[in-house]
Amino acid sequence: MEPMNREVFQVSRFGRRVGTRSEGEAARAKLLEVLQALPDDGQLVVDLEGVEVLAGSFADELISKSLGLLVSGVYGDRTMVVSSPSEELTEGLSDKLTQRNLAMLCLQRPTGRKWRIVGQLADPHIETLQLIFDRGETTAKALAEILGIPPNACHQRLKRLVELRLILQDRVGASAPKTLYQFRPIL
Repeated sequence: MEPMNREVFQVSRFGRRVGTRSEGEAARAKLLEVLQALPDDGQLVVDLEGVEVLAGSFADELISKSLGLLVSGVYGDRTMVVSSPSEELTEGLSDKLTQRNLAMLCLQRPTGRKWRIVGQLADPHIETLQLIFDRGETTAKALAEILGIPPNACHQRLKRLVELRLILQDRVGASAPKTLYQFRPIL
């Protein structure tokens, strides 16, 4: 992801303590404007720096609903991540994403770990996602071999990760009867 294709959306401009659903709905309109203005391969970073309290209702309206639209395909291949100064700040968001059967990457600035998942994602999917981050780019066949699972099982994991916009899928060729894809992280 090139820096010029990344836009940061500061949640703190709506206040240090953001909480109501109606506030979140108003903020979502602005977030979706920024998301729409990004190039098709752009990434939106929802930054929680400067926010003391992020209520679940606000997080649901602003982030969960926006992510739902994103994964539905309305915004092409754009991706969205959240950046948080603490794990506690994203607890309400994680609950709301789980209720919607969604997950997203959370960038952790103060810790040594680069990312974690907020929302709902099964352990096998997280394992596969970690491998993709470790390798940079890979194929389903290579991942299946590393994981020691059948190619169909690996393909199902990858399909879910692509649907959630946690990884990107690039067509690299065709080999009868299937199209060949390479998978890469969104960061």
